[in-house]
Amino acid sequence: MKEAGAAKAAQEDYLATLTSAGPMEIEAIVAKYWSDIWNYAFVLTKKHDLADDVTQDTFVQAFLGLDKFRGQASVKTWLLKICHNVAMNQLKSAFFRKILPVAVVRHSRQSVSAESVFFAKTKLDAVWESMLDLPLKHREVLMLEIKYELSIADIADFLGIAEGTVKSRLHRAKAQMRKKWKEEE
Repeated sequence: MKEAGAAKAAQEDYLATLTSAGPMEIEAIVAKYWSDIWNYAFVLTKKHDLADDVTQDTFVQAFLGLDKFRGQASVKTWLLKICHNVAMNQLKSAFFRKILPVAVVRHSRQSVSAESVFFAKTKLDAVWESMLDLPLKHREVLMLEIKYELSIADIADFLGIAEGTVKSRLHRAKAQMRKKWKEEE
């Protein structure tokens, strides 16, 4: 019983600290979650520049709405949800649907030899291209499960859909990825 009370008090202290965050705390939160939020934004938008904008807007909205953070989810989950909403709003905009072209995914990594860099980059590009070819609803659940390690229940809650729907989308996404990779072999 004491442990539950201590955990609740710790959570309340954390929420008080978070909602009264100063520049140093905000900088630490951005540094900790920027790459996760950017990666998720990129998976949703398929565009480097739009992912940059969505990520920046996510943090701006998060810090403007810190007083609305209830602590029912982790900070990361809260930021991912804001990112999802910002990205969906951007994608629904007619300007972005009609004007911005799809960018090619490129990742740069340093390695010892040029050959290993080439093969690693080629493989990574192929995986990303396969994933980006999936429909948004399949791509999104797959990314949330694999990259962010969210449970089926968390994904369902996050997206506002039933757990069975999440399972179905994950199954279809994985089946499509397996099919694509078998065709390439």
